[in-house]
Amino acid sequence: MDSVCTISQTPIIPQAEQPVNAFLQNVVIGTPCPPGNTSNVSEGLKGVPQGKCSVGDTTAQTHEVTASKVLAIIASYSVVFEKHSSSWDAVHDFLPVVTDQIASGAPVRMILPGFPFKESSKNLVLGPLPDLGEELALAHLQGLCDNISAIYENGADITIYLMGVSGEAAWEYGEALRAMAARNELHNIKFIRLWDLLEHPGCCFDRDNQKKAKAYYLEHATCIRRELMYRYGDADFDANAAIRTDKDWATTHAVYSSVLARKDTESPESLASQMIPRGKAYGAALRANLPDYVRLSIHDSAGKGKFSLALIPQEKGSVGLMPWRSSIAVDADGSYRAVYPDQVRETHELIYKGEQPYFFRVKSDLFDWSSLGLQVDFEHLYPCGIIIRPVNRSPSMRLIPMNKVRQLSNNFSPVVLRGFSETLEEDVWVQKGHELGKILNWALTGTIFKVVNTRDDSKMANNVTSNEPLPMHFDGIFKFEDREDQVTGEVKKVLSPPGYQYFTCLATAPKGDGYTLFCNSRLFFRFLPASWTLERLEPVTWEMTNDGFWSNVHKNLPLIVRHPITNAPCLRWHSPWNGEKTKYSTYKIVIENEEQSLVQLIEKLTYDFRVCLRFSWEKGDLLVNDNVSMLHTRTSYTSNCDREMWRIHLD
Repeated sequence: MDSVCTISQTPIIPQAEQPVNAFLQNVVIGTPCPPGNTSNVSEGLKGVPQGKCSVGDTTAQTHEVTASKVLAIIASYSVVFEKHSSSWDAVHDFLPVVTDQIASGAPVRMILPGFPFKESSKNLVLGPLPDLGEELALAHLQGLCDNISAIYENGADITIYLMGVSGEAAWEYGEALRAMAARNELHNIKFIRLWDLLEHPGCCFDRDNQKKAKAYYLEHATCIRRELMYRYGDADFDANAAIRTDKDWATTHAVYSSVLARKDTESPESLASQMIPRGKAYGAALRANLPDYVRLSIHDSAGKGKFSLALIPQEKGSVGLMPWRSSIAVDADGSYRAVYPDQVRETHELIYKGEQPYFFRVKSDLFDWSSLGLQVDFEHLYPCGIIIRPVNRSPSMRLIPMNKVRQLSNNFSPVVLRGFSETLEEDVWVQKGHELGKILNWALTGTIFKVVNTRDDSKMANNVTSNEPLPMHFDGIFKFEDREDQVTGEVKKVLSPPGYQYFTCLATAPKGDGYTLFCNSRLFFRFLPASWTLERLEPVTWEMTNDGFWSNVHKNLPLIVRHPITNAPCLRWHSPWNGEKTKYSTYKIVIENEEQSLVQLIEKLTYDFRVCLRFSWEKGDLLVNDNVSMLHTRTSYTSNCDREMWRIHLD
């Protein structure tokens, strides 16, 4: 995607009745930056131009334009955006706040109240500690920060205000969340408790002295909550009247009532009404103590004063269930769904992580390898993909059921097999490739393409054997076959890309370098702006003109194809790639029968952290990827390393 430097001579500020999609589209279209202004904004984006421009102009106009782009990203996460609303109250509310943050060179700061404690009812959750639901939610929030970092050099942070106060369970839950964020390297997620807002003496304890901090917290929890109501409670607030007259409070009350009812609480609606004043006090405390933070919310709203978002996106326009009030179901199509346990016990298997019940997964023989003498664990990644590891030490890859791996890849790509032995033995690897499918032979590379940096900088060299970043693409855009029309009998050349890629990793780039990116078609369509429907996109065709090693012209390429196994719509795309991005082949892309702005939209969304996995290789990894449902690319990597992959294409 061309980096965006300036947008217009006047700042783009959303008008009160301007449609959301129109505003979001405007802020991603701009003038290309000069070469070199595509700085690496995070490890996962290293070497991939992502629309960021380090601009010397520090005028208020420039800051406001950048703030508008940042708010457009935040708005794209909101359920208001997904409902295709024209309300822009929250954007107007926070434009001055974000502009000031950018003017001062600070990260964009966001605050999200939530994550109080895991509900105690087994009708709602699997246990008292964070599980896959929280893991997905925190990764989703980190992705929001990463998407902002792609256009603003100082990035963004989200501070989670842990709303649980009373009880040991709330303390342990909060500490486990911090540990989860650290373990998963979610560096832009921070946490505070109520005593931090109130500047209570307990918050000053050294974080290393957990025993003392916990004891003090539990001893004073009731006092801390009482102090909140004393300082920020509104004695004149009538909760019942607010529920009747205010849509936001009515929605919040309905959620509280529903959760309490599932817990078999007596008089759930009455108890929910009693919770409303405390929620109002929490909000007042945030506004008083953190006025320069963008407010995020887990509750649906009209979009005024906060951005309401789904922590585990499912149905468009709905915040859905919270991870501390639900369990996660992994479905057959690879999607994640927040559910109540009794909704899936018959169709899904309860999966443990260690001794902790962690999530539900659809019942399928594809996950059972025991008949082959293999016990394996499946780690489900955000936003897509799985890593399969043997439970016992390094069994031979000869035992892997490649037919099951192939089937899993149709919905769970990329499928990574890690911790198996003999993965670097070429003859064994090729033999297992034959079990995976029909191995294809290429005129230039044969059956095995050994992807390594040849350090050939000539224009006619193959960019794949360099250390440059690559454009987002599918493999086989130059592979055609003759096909007879069943009606006319006319023989035409039809694009016929391979169905699968099969890799082994012989050597990696240094940590934080040489990522492979995988864009998931299902997620791409999930996060498209509402105006770009599947019905609108399916007739779209595009043209590609390229020079150098890959010199050719392709016309009438379909943007959407149907998967041959699942029949799901799949994105077929190749990024535009000009001479500012490469010294090798360039690619010019033109939409043939729709708005040209679609190019920028696709480029933006295919790299979006909600859609695209940044995968870090380990030596000995095997990887199988569905070449129809997934696009992929590579970030740049240091030229003096020995990174090497072997690849086979299969049908």
